[in-house]
Amino acid sequence: VAAEMGVSRTPARTALAALEAEGLIEKRQGRGFTIRSISVGDVEKSIAVRAALEALAAGTMARSGMGSDVEADLRRSIQMSEEMLAADGPVASHLEIYQEANVLFHETIMNGCGNDLIAHTFERIAMLPLTSLGSLMFKATNPRRERMRLTVGHSQHVIIFDALLKRDAARAEAMMREHSHAALNYSDLFVTTYDISEPEPKAEVAWGG
Repeated sequence: VAAEMGVSRTPARTALAALEAEGLIEKRQGRGFTIRSISVGDVEKSIAVRAALEALAAGTMARSGMGSDVEADLRRSIQMSEEMLAADGPVASHLEIYQEANVLFHETIMNGCGNDLIAHTFERIAMLPLTSLGSLMFKATNPRRERMRLTVGHSQHVIIFDALLKRDAARAEAMMREHSHAALNYSDLFVTTYDISEPEPKAEVAWGG
């Protein structure tokens, strides 16, 4: 690794140790490292931890109140996603705007809640799939269903923001926890409720934030 990267062995060892600590690589028997395989169960556990941390951040912010800059960023995020969902044309053509708004919303709450330890703890799992703040899955073969799902996500942002404005910590925490589980919990719900006559899509696009 040191030779390939053009660095000495010391920073290479430090980098490998950091990757091992993050759970991204594992030591092989004998010598060397291998990339750690990540199962669906690992992702589910990571999302559960993220949901707990995001809920804690939302509740903390509701109790302590929002600064004017935080409130402005959350309002801007909601306006961006609202305009995207109201736009004409395929929803996929506007996904970058929605993703930007989604990341802004989640990062603003996590980083602006007033408790740096919450964000620091979150960083331990942030590199796993679908765990980064604002991660978004979009199945390109079923845009009608995905527009419904994104609309639900936007509505949850509005409810969370309302709870923050009203200093309702319990409501902010509960809705953020529900919202953070959406990637796993809502996919089957929308298939069952809205797509009984349609085949299950085979392709999907994942957007990280």
